[in-house]
Amino acid sequence: MTAAPIRVLVVDDDSMAAAGMTAVLSTAPDMQVVGRCADGDEIAAALAAHSVDVVLCDVRMPRMDGVSAVAALRDRAAFLMMTAFDDEGAVLRAIDAGASGFLLKDDDPRRILDAVRSVAAGDAEFSPRVARQLAAWVRDDDRAVARRDAQAKVAMLTDRERELAIAVVAGASDAELADAFFIAPSTVKSTLNGIRTKWGIRTRTEIAVITVRAGLA
Repeated sequence: MTAAPIRVLVVDDDSMAAAGMTAVLSTAPDMQVVGRCADGDEIAAALAAHSVDVVLCDVRMPRMDGVSAVAALRDRAAFLMMTAFDDEGAVLRAIDAGASGFLLKDDDPRRILDAVRSVAAGDAEFSPRVARQLAAWVRDDDRAVARRDAQAKVAMLTDRERELAIAVVAGASDAELADAFFIAPSTVKSTLNGIRTKWGIRTRTEIAVITVRAGLA
């Protein structure tokens, strides 16, 4: 039985950017663009009209920005944010609002497709540049108690789990981790799931935060 496609809502006030993103998504047989919105204030109606798994959402829009949309609607769909700018403030605001991932519009189309799949599966995904910003933010915001807690969590890991956790901080995708460590993608997935289970967390973002806070990256 063929699995149902991942249903994606594209949100961008730039019609050319929205069309380009729709074209990228349309190359994947496991995805379906169910609608497009030109501003954040149109998302609620679109979610009511369509069954949506992932909202691929621009950050900067004239009436309602993407971060505000995430904060208001994150319980109704997973949000994967995109921007044309390497904007640290936008990254942190989106994460704090509840976004499941953050990419830059000039990221490789394959990374964008992989990110949509990860977010649809309940995981989080960040491009390497965004991951570096997240790591810098965690270092700047570090506290002694949080560091000790993170170090205790890291001590629970096997050597391979620790290596993969460090690689996650760099924003590596599952496929890139598999290539780098010469292991199967299924092994990457099961290893990351093992880390999440040991640490009692749900997302890649939390793996990255704890790893950086422990001083490993």
